[in-house]
Amino acid sequence: MIDDQNDIFDSRIKLHDRHRFEIKLDIDLDAAARSSYEVETYFFVPRALNVGPHNYKKENFYNSSQRYIRFRTPKMSLGKVCDPALGTSPLNRIREDLGRVLSGAGDQPLTVKICNEFRLLGCIIRGEIRDYVKVFIDELATYGAAVPAAQRKLFVGEGLENFLGDLKRLDAALSSLKAELSDPAVPVKIRETAAFFDEYVSLILEEYLTSLVDALRNNPGARARFEDVEKGLLAIVTAQNRYRQVMKYPSVLVPGSSNEVIIYRRGVLKKFISSVLYLKAEFSEWEGLTQVFFGLAAGTAMLFAVMVTVLVQRRYAMNSMPFVLAVVISYIFKDRIKDWLKLLFSKSLTRWISDRKIDILDSAGGGGRIGLLKEAFTFLSDKSLPPDIARLRRIDNITSVDEEGKPERVFKYKKEIILYPEVIIKSHERRRDLNDIMRFNVRELIAQADDAAVDYPYVDAATGDVRVAACSRVYHLNLVLKYSYFDRDGQVTIHYERIRIVINKDGIVRLEEVKVA
Repeated sequence: MIDDQNDIFDSRIKLHDRHRFEIKLDIDLDAAARSSYEVETYFFVPRALNVGPHNYKKENFYNSSQRYIRFRTPKMSLGKVCDPALGTSPLNRIREDLGRVLSGAGDQPLTVKICNEFRLLGCIIRGEIRDYVKVFIDELATYGAAVPAAQRKLFVGEGLENFLGDLKRLDAALSSLKAELSDPAVPVKIRETAAFFDEYVSLILEEYLTSLVDALRNNPGARARFEDVEKGLLAIVTAQNRYRQVMKYPSVLVPGSSNEVIIYRRGVLKKFISSVLYLKAEFSEWEGLTQVFFGLAAGTAMLFAVMVTVLVQRRYAMNSMPFVLAVVISYIFKDRIKDWLKLLFSKSLTRWISDRKIDILDSAGGGGRIGLLKEAFTFLSDKSLPPDIARLRRIDNITSVDEEGKPERVFKYKKEIILYPEVIIKSHERRRDLNDIMRFNVRELIAQADDAAVDYPYVDAATGDVRVAACSRVYHLNLVLKYSYFDRDGQVTIHYERIRIVINKDGIVRLEEVKVA
């Protein structure tokens, strides 16, 4: 994973799976009435992959892309979640609203509110456990190295012990909440949501704490020092599968079986819990103005065909062979003219006109529009490539003739997002900042790639025998990303990234960062 920090937002680029990579932006909103930013992504595709305007259209690109806009998970430590004095804790709000339900105020909006608080609590618990475990695993990897013993003991030791203590307090708080939910007066929807939440938290504890136990065991010095912590974590981990079995949850691990249920169930639960953070997107496919220009292209082509027909008709009879040939030829040219003009408009107008607009709606805050997303895709010629982008593409060239040995086609994806922080802040106390996520699938780009391995004959210098070595055949898909952020005064902040994605016939091999400064 590649992380980058700047004053406006964090960007992270990572592999999602064998065929997809992910670009994620964490956006911190200010209190301005309007906030906007642009992301221009330039794809430099080797010509050997035979990808171009003739076989890779806008539809191909958008079908290969997934995009999500959601609220970022609110930051709240496990200790704060369990603190009865914290009014913004989802756990406290569930208890408070549950009391109102049990006292007879069981209306539908209150039920929905409690269910959303359960989802938000699940997101916060997952985020905190994931982040803490990642920090501890990273620190344990170097524990016992050059760090003085006193500092190691202070940072990792107290942190692990406090983390274990917070986990135990969380378990006690959730157990107490389960007792309150057992009352028959609690609506079925709340009980079912609580059961999903309970199963999800159990899986989260098992998954992340198992990784932490493994990291402790891989460091003999740390394991000896934190033996009690390891035992406490191990007790929590080993109890989870038994607990889900007792509760008759589907996500029970059965050694020796395919265990497809546990992975499927984990995905279902994650989507259910995370849905409280996702924003609704309403697509408006192909902007009207774009269609106007495409209509002009068709009209111009038709005008050409009609003019040719009128001119030929003056000289030849309608039933003559010259007239028929002229009409057929004009029809052929009419289609070529229409396609050429559409391509010209598509390339020229993406600077001002987007392919489609997407309204960003806040489903949890009343369904109002909180932003607008515009997207545009086009192929670029070498001459139309901006100088700053061309410079970054050449930045790792070794010689001046490198480009001649790696010819490429370039296409550009531009995304503009306009947000209304004022509207968001009015509706949300804890969910404000956003994640902008795009996943891109490379399957169509590698459809015509050669086999991933090739035999390479060579002579063994020691024996003189001819041997064959299996060599990997890869292609370099280069990306240049340009981030532009516009503040409330109209000032723009620009940031660049350069990424090399090594691919082969089977998918993505690895992802590399190229320094741009």
